[in-house]
Amino acid sequence: MPDAIRIPLALFFRKLGISTKIQTALHLVEVRRLTRKHRNDTAFTSSAKVLIICAHYNHHQYLSGCIDSILASTHQSWQLVIVDDQSTTPLALATIREQSARDPRIKAIQLTKNSGAYIARNTALSAADPDWTHITFVDPDDEATPTMLEHLLYVLRGREGTVRPVLERWSANFTKLKSIYHGHCQSLHSRLAWERAGGFLPILRCGDAELTLRMSHLAQDGKTAIYKGWHTAQRMRLLPGSSTHQDLTARKLWLESRDTELSTLPSSALCLSAPTTCDWKDCSE
Repeated sequence: MPDAIRIPLALFFRKLGISTKIQTALHLVEVRRLTRKHRNDTAFTSSAKVLIICAHYNHHQYLSGCIDSILASTHQSWQLVIVDDQSTTPLALATIREQSARDPRIKAIQLTKNSGAYIARNTALSAADPDWTHITFVDPDDEATPTMLEHLLYVLRGREGTVRPVLERWSANFTKLKSIYHGHCQSLHSRLAWERAGGFLPILRCGDAELTLRMSHLAQDGKTAIYKGWHTAQRMRLLPGSSTHQDLTARKLWLESRDTELSTLPSSALCLSAPTTCDWKDCSE
């Protein structure tokens, strides 16, 4: 089917909620299959230190709930770096400082100029302790489940690679479940998998899906792999103005084009040897 017909048709069904319902149903089937497959797996306890990066911009009213969810984690070996992308709301910086003082494992920095979420996430690594073994991400308006880290590390079971987590997308006040799917940005990566890819591209949208594409192409040599979780890892708010519903046609076309481009490149060209970052200052309490 030509793109001129296929993509508008897919977006039309999405706006009606039809494709979302179908995708959620398919993901639930997959989650149940994975749950049954791993029901009798032996126990696995990880000593991994997980670096959690939270890119923040004008969402200070939700930040305390996000931090609460991280502090409630059943896996306690982690560091959280909150990176503020030059928020413009008056209470943002004070709130970030207040939240960073809640636990010594939390650090807060602020970029010297507004640069976008993907550059902010790349930059946060330079502020982190150097001994992390795995990396994942959470947005300030979302909340992790207590077993998120424990489960994602369990899925990896010491192997090198990436785990795409089960995410629940809710209404802004967490009263209505909208959809369930396997996410991109919130994936957990082993350090080797992350360093093979190098980080996010300096783009405004689709950087997380693009990273998953690069990770998938890199995994074809067998040195790393892409896995999927089966327990819910995060609850996400669907807020007005969310990029989820912006420029859908352009995003879909670009990702398909990018996937085709990546398939022609050698693995050495899939790594960002110098990911784009920004100058920053420490703003922890």
